[in-house]
Amino acid sequence: MIPSGWLIDPKTKYLLLFHREQFSVNCVPQILMDKWDSTSQGTPASFKNSRKVDLQAAIETWTELIGNGWRHVKF
Repeated sequence: MIPSGWLIDPKTKYLLLFHREQFSVNCVPQILMDKWDSTSQGTPASFKNSRKVDLQAAIETWTELIGNGWRHVKF
């Protein structure tokens, strides 16, 4: 599983976008995690920062966030 899409925190203050880094090699995928402030409606408001991580770290982060109440959302 490659984490992909938006997660929103339980207080709807932040969003994280997980997406594959465009130039990463298939055998060693890199994942970008973009952090955004959220509007009161739960949509992206302003970009905060981005981190590039390997696939295992992205899976661990996604799983931990879901376990802590973050929800997958679609736009």
